[in-house]
Amino acid sequence: MKDTNPQPPEEPEEAVAATEATDTPDAVEATEPAEATEATQRPGIPAVYWVITVLLALLAGLGGYVLGTNHGEEKALASVESAVNSDDPQNPNAPARSEQEDQKLAKKAKPGKGDKQAKAQADGTYNAQIHGPGAPIKSADDVLNVHRRDAEDPFAIGAVDAPVVISEFSDFECPFCARWANATEPTIMKNYVDKGLVRLEWNDMPVNGENAVAGAKAGRAAAEQGKFFEFKKALYTASKDKTGHPNYGFDDFVRFAEEAGVPDMEKFKADAQSDKYDQTLDESRAYAAGIGISGTPGFFIGKTYVAGAQATDMFEKVITQELARVGAGEVEVPKK
Repeated sequence: MKDTNPQPPEEPEEAVAATEATDTPDAVEATEPAEATEATQRPGIPAVYWVITVLLALLAGLGGYVLGTNHGEEKALASVESAVNSDDPQNPNAPARSEQEDQKLAKKAKPGKGDKQAKAQADGTYNAQIHGPGAPIKSADDVLNVHRRDAEDPFAIGAVDAPVVISEFSDFECPFCARWANATEPTIMKNYVDKGLVRLEWNDMPVNGENAVAGAKAGRAAAEQGKFFEFKKALYTASKDKTGHPNYGFDDFVRFAEEAGVPDMEKFKADAQSDKYDQTLDESRAYAAGIGISGTPGFFIGKTYVAGAQATDMFEKVITQELARVGAGEVEVPKK
């Protein structure tokens, strides 16, 4: 969904860990709660996002919940977590196979052969306004529509037809996002993305104040010149040894863009300070909150949602389960 015009909802006040597995003792602390800021406290949510909002509730067999109400959201996400961890064979997210069976089936998933980098537009720039899901989400059956699989997406890396897509919802001011980027993402890149098995897609969720919004705008300015992932790596590398929010400012973003090799720095500076991405970022926040994500980072791995900077082996376990779905013929990979 590239061109929409929603009003973002109020942000939930606390992060709720809704994961398929909780292998680390600090799992709940591995997400950065969404702060209620002037940029996020906007009333109202359009009909299309109410459809998305009930997605996680539908996964748990609920009738829906009121976004922005902590009790309602916690109840809904807790039910989702319960459903995902359930051994009920009626539950589509239930682990129906042993780990060994998953590993065998995962090997049957064929690597993607499509484009691994975004296609530039006619003028040589990239579409830095891309955001939202890949297709309408009308029911729980549409959970895979969270993944865009758009060949022109500068916020994605990996084969467009990879068997599994990881859609990440993150914030450049979030220390847990930095933890995941430095501790886990390199392994995912080496073992899965580079081999055509996984595609990574970024979704802006700038909820930690003005610095987060400014960082997201700078990220999109870099993306417009095809350097988003280089910018992202420079920023999170600089955050590696910081505690708390790094509070990056414009001069920092310029430095990261230079490290990333952004070719036209004057354009970058102008774009990063303009309002050209404001509506897109409002819609991105609304979309993330609308599908029940209350803290950063959050990840949809295939059909499975994982909250927080969990241990690397947990991500690899979920990736294997999702590859097994493809290998077993339970999930069909779109042809691109």
